Amino acid sequence: MTAIARIIQDHARPAVHIRRSKQPTRSHFGGQPNLPAGVEWPEHDGRRLTLLARVSLPEMQAAQAIDWLPREGALLFFYDAEEEPRGFDPKDAGSARVLQVPDLAEPARADEGGPGDFDLGTQPITFASILSPPGPHRERFEIQPDDVEAFEALGAEVYGGKPRHQMGGLPHCVQNDAMELECQLVTHGLYLGDETGWNDPRAQQLAPGAADWRLLLQLDDDDEPGMPMWGDCGLLYFWIRGQDARSGRFDRGWTILQCG
Repeated sequence: MTAIARIIQDHARPAVHIRRSKQPTRSHFGGQPNLPAGVEWPEHDGRRLTLLARVSLPEMQAAQAIDWLPREGALLFFYDAEEEPRGFDPKDAGSARVLQVPDLAEPARADEGGPGDFDLGTQPITFASILSPPGPHRERFEIQPDDVEAFEALGAEVYGGKPRHQMGGLPHCVQNDAMELECQLVTHGLYLGDETGWNDPRAQQLAPGAADWRLLLQLDDDDEPGMPMWGDCGLLYFWIRGQDARSGRFDRGWTILQCG
């Protein structure tokens, strides 16, 4: 085993890889959210957010248990796919929403999509347990700059050439590998579009709270027809504190878009 492979193996964390399914499931990309009575489709700046995914928690947990997530119900992931806010500004609040709702009683029916969902239609998904690899800059790994590309290539093998759609584990980063800290600072009102928030005296005081943040959902660029493109070769990340997920406070999460 090479030194790079050993580093990846030693630091990888359990996660759930999301893959398309040829069979109907209660989990899907796009389609209709099947909102409970009295729950409105989330909006931002007067327009409906895009439904990106519905995740049946029992289906997902059967593939790989994530102890900070509920075991029952379903999660609906919405995002402003028209404006694509990056998440470095506290004013981006409300541009993404995660709702916990009852699970479906049976697999979702195919449809042609709905308002604000990029005409995705219902694309069934399934789940598989993986060990998500660390990025080369997550820790102070003893690797040379020339080894970064090989590090990333080796880590990507776990996805088997499929899009890196994922729940839990470590993120596959396009830019900085400190999104937990970014979530912590921006949700406390610090603007991170320049050095202002990073250099704010409060940043150092808030930094320990970054350890509470967990990767809830990662969505990769995807060649499937109708799927949104995240900027230029980017990924979209939904984050939440572990304690908030356990208590069902999915309204307290934060979403970041990274692109090249």
